[in-house]
Amino acid sequence: MGQEAQEGRAQGAPRRRQSGQAAVEAAMIMPLTVFMTLGIIQLTMMQHAKLMTEYAAYQAARAGSVWNGNNERMHDAAIVALLPTMGATNDLPNLAKTFALHAAYDTGMSALNFGGGVVPRTVNGSNLLGIIRVDTINPAYFTPINTIWKLRSGVNWQELDFDGADSFPEVPTLENHIRKFFNLPEPDESELVFRKSTRLTIRLRYWYQLRVPFANWIIFTSWFASNAGLALHGAIDRATMDPRGNIMSDGNLTGLAAASVRGIQHEKGYDSVYPLEMAVLWGLATGSIPLVSDLAGKRYFIPLTATYTMRMQSNFHRKWIMHLNPDWGL
Repeated sequence: MGQEAQEGRAQGAPRRRQSGQAAVEAAMIMPLTVFMTLGIIQLTMMQHAKLMTEYAAYQAARAGSVWNGNNERMHDAAIVALLPTMGATNDLPNLAKTFALHAAYDTGMSALNFGGGVVPRTVNGSNLLGIIRVDTINPAYFTPINTIWKLRSGVNWQELDFDGADSFPEVPTLENHIRKFFNLPEPDESELVFRKSTRLTIRLRYWYQLRVPFANWIIFTSWFASNAGLALHGAIDRATMDPRGNIMSDGNLTGLAAASVRGIQHEKGYDSVYPLEMAVLWGLATGSIPLVSDLAGKRYFIPLTATYTMRMQSNFHRKWIMHLNPDWGL
């Protein structure tokens, strides 16, 4: 009996060592597995939000094409399309709750220093600095509207006729066949300019909130550093600006807050993000904005954008133009 007990203890020792080794390995791998899982979930949610942003741009352009380029109607259409990315909308109570959440965020974001000192707060009464912004790119001042076809006094135009009796055909290939068959002259330049001016082009910007814990901070800081053209070092959960940092280093991103950021620029229309707006985003993420951080805590936002073009199905009204020609004196 004593010999059997000794043999049992001898066999049990390796098992305990193996069990201890497995526990150590699990302790090392588990955090990384959790971090990767959270990151995948957040990136999947971002991809869904990006697809919804593109759909919202289409809905906004569709609303604008039938509502004379009305920015307020386009903004409302974009809100309805993007509500599922903010919360549940499967029934009326959840829809009302999610809409109230959007309204609260929209009010809060409108009060912050967004717009970079360039974008106006409103266009003809429609808010531009909330959580969703619809930027009408075309028609705009860079379209030479004051000289385009069919407008006797271009500077004083109030709306653009989208379906006049002499309008350019909708299908260019059909026009080419008709011209060849009847030996018609080529359309003049002003006719082509007018055709382009009756296309509505909008860009939608959506401040998407990253909501998955830990992953939101990692993705936000990575995006912010990329915008500034800087590299992060150290551990994934303790990133540092020090190139000598390793996985055991303490995180230090104070240099990132003072970095020179570019924003997201465009040739036409307002930029998606201005450097001053990047500073606001950093303040929201680090909790350094007084009152806002006290009430709401830290919040992580990144911009999602989409552009859509649609032929006008109603006359575009001058009052909804967002980019005025300085020569007009308006």
